[in-house]
Amino acid sequence: MKLLVLTIAFLMLALIALGGSRSRKRIGLVSPEANDYRNAEPFRGSQVGNTLARACGDCHSNQTNLPWYGHVVPISWWITTHVREGRQELNFSEWSTYSAVRRRDEVESICGVISTGRMPPATYSALHPEARLGALDKEAVCVWAANEIGMKK
Repeated sequence: MKLLVLTIAFLMLALIALGGSRSRKRIGLVSPEANDYRNAEPFRGSQVGNTLARACGDCHSNQTNLPWYGHVVPISWWITTHVREGRQELNFSEWSTYSAVRRRDEVESICGVISTGRMPPATYSALHPEARLGALDKEAVCVWAANEIGMKK
């Protein structure tokens, strides 16, 4: 019986280690300073930039901070997939490489998905209360988006 318990414990630790190493490789964790999109326009020094970083940065930038459970299989697989899909949709770390048309489209979309509550996802907000956006946060993002779109006309 002790051998069985030790074997199960060893396998669980192996899965945790395997999940952590694979998730770090797949989503390409980088230092907080690397690709810090908050230093790029239009986010630099703005409250909206801080709000977007807080609510969106883990999935929509190259600055993903995995929680402890993000290293446990199979949760790590789900998170890795989710982050990869989020970055494909919008990656703030690559904002400066987007064309003017794409930036405009993304800014319009940001207001829409935030104001309707589609982003951040409820599953993320439930585990990350700091990512929840109140009415004032949503309004500030949409005002920022309208200003950005107006400046680009």
